[in-house]
Amino acid sequence: MTRKISDFRQTDDSKNYEYFLEYGKVKISAQKPAILLIGGAEGGTVGEDAATQWFLKQSDLGDYLVLRCRGIGRQAQWVADNYSQLINSAAELSIDSREAANNPDVVEYIKNADALFFAGGDQNEYEDYWEGTATEDAINYLINHKKIPVAGTSAGMAILGDYYYAPSRQGLISSEILNDPFHTNTKDIYHSDFLQVPYLKHVITDTHLDRRNDRHPETRYGRIFGLMARIMVAENHKVYGIGLEEGAFVGIDEKGIARVFGNGSDRGQDAYFLQTNGAFPEQIQPGSPLIWDNYGRAIKVYRISGTPEGSGLFDLNNWLTASGGSWEYWFTTGGYSGFRREEIRY
Repeated sequence: MTRKISDFRQTDDSKNYEYFLEYGKVKISAQKPAILLIGGAEGGTVGEDAATQWFLKQSDLGDYLVLRCRGIGRQAQWVADNYSQLINSAAELSIDSREAANNPDVVEYIKNADALFFAGGDQNEYEDYWEGTATEDAINYLINHKKIPVAGTSAGMAILGDYYYAPSRQGLISSEILNDPFHTNTKDIYHSDFLQVPYLKHVITDTHLDRRNDRHPETRYGRIFGLMARIMVAENHKVYGIGLEEGAFVGIDEKGIARVFGNGSDRGQDAYFLQTNGAFPEQIQPGSPLIWDNYGRAIKVYRISGTPEGSGLFDLNNWLTASGGSWEYWFTTGGYSGFRREEIRY
């Protein structure tokens, strides 16, 4: 890392963090393990409220900690303002260098948490600053030994998967990976070298699947499909994915059973549980469109629409037991223009 020298004084990057206790005092709680995956544009909806209450109740009136980069945000303040009856304290910790990520004070703040929330932002910064540091060890301690509930939205959800996409430059869009599976923007796919989250083994996560606006001309359904093709060929085994539309929240309990929270509206609340279906892509090479058809059955997908009460059921232990949704097949007969999603009719 380049260090800036100013007035003959060397900067101390181990102090490159911010901690702010928004509410309460830190204490010991008897929390339960749980995972909350958030689609990325929650915005104060009834679905967000229901999912947040479900998540915080797993912490047993515990100490809620938000992890992020680029300075303190307002997530802890929002939780303190709206859910003080469900927590003991709320704080934020922004860790903005690898030296700070190895600071003993930072590690202690993390290990004291009873519920951990990864904010949105830039997953590449999370990977650059935290991977391979004492912060990573502390996070994995919380998840796998202290077994606290953990949540993530947008970039914070992306890093929870066993596989994760952390672009160092412009983010990948669906047409790029489907029309060229080895497009330059696909180079930042990582595996198992960061967080170790139960029930997400061999899983890649993606958010904002349905987002489309002036800055984002394409949805991301084809992107997660293409990423799974790349991973399957590289790893030579079955690959799984969890993709969320922006208004969807997936709560996974301590037994690995997922349900989906949302607003109960017709659009933007869907969660997708994807799995490869046995056949490798028929064509996957640099500069050529992806062909992954398998007679229209390349990837098998279970779709659940979220409701405020929490809907559906999906068992992440076997990826077979499911209710409250519908099965689909996703495939492409040739690149972006050949990509299809079709509901299975029994």
